[in-house]
Amino acid sequence: MKIIIDATVMQLPATGVAKATLGLYSACLNQFPSLQVSALHRRPLKCRFPENMHAEYRGRCLPREVWRAFFLPTYVMIKQPDFVHFPWNGNVPKGLSNTKVINTLNDVLPLAIPGYFKSTQDEKAYRRRVQADLDRTDVLITISEYSKNEILSNFSVKSEPVVIPLGPTLPFEHGKLSQDVLHGGDYFVYVGGYDARKGLDKLIKNFISLHREKIITTRLILTGSKNYFSAEFKCLVDEGVQLGIIEEKGYVPDEELAMLLINSIALIYPSQYEGFGLPPLEAMALGCPVITTRYTSIPEVCGDA
Repeated sequence: MKIIIDATVMQLPATGVAKATLGLYSACLNQFPSLQVSALHRRPLKCRFPENMHAEYRGRCLPREVWRAFFLPTYVMIKQPDFVHFPWNGNVPKGLSNTKVINTLNDVLPLAIPGYFKSTQDEKAYRRRVQADLDRTDVLITISEYSKNEILSNFSVKSEPVVIPLGPTLPFEHGKLSQDVLHGGDYFVYVGGYDARKGLDKLIKNFISLHREKIITTRLILTGSKNYFSAEFKCLVDEGVQLGIIEEKGYVPDEELAMLLINSIALIYPSQYEGFGLPPLEAMALGCPVITTRYTSIPEVCGDA
């Protein structure tokens, strides 16, 4: 069996979608070594592939829209794989023939987040785009029961979505850690980008307040892309940094992130909207306690922990 993956998401620095996709195919190839899997991309990749999976660097001179709309379908037509997989929330082009389409739609969170769309026209455009992708999809994958139910509530699908939950990917073994590392550090850690849906503004506001009232003395370390989604949020972060109680690390490599989690008091993950919520799973897999919410898909990940 031959599968071609649209590897566009793997051109970005270490995303959860890229890790999940590589993990999925690594597991498939372990069980079915005869599987032929290739990843098609137009820009250099930012991740490592399993040995028995290879990359096809093609169409690098073409604009992104031309590559997707014309080059990708033509390449698939020539190679004639059994399946072509779009792992990054659709973007399935027209004109795919003689193959089955796999689409991983991680979530439809824009429809759940109040005020996400600037206008009803924007929401209608989003719905049309997702429905067009689903109409071209033969096998639909999603990552949680929550996402599955939201997809079925809002869209028409050819067949019921297949739920494949994410798995932990951070590379650490407890047996190789020293007792000093396992002892724990004097800080909490947040993992994930800065986004209004993550509840970071409330977290930092309360964290600063607790410090001013001298109820806590520990630091808060923030990791992930620094997207200051409002002027008020930027001021809150700056205040915490100036007080010496908040540290911004930005993007950190997997090895460093694993150490931060293992050596912390707990992961704080106050998100309100998640299609899955990988950071709590990564933390628990490393023995790090988690403080989080009961919204959307998070109870599926954390259970009664």
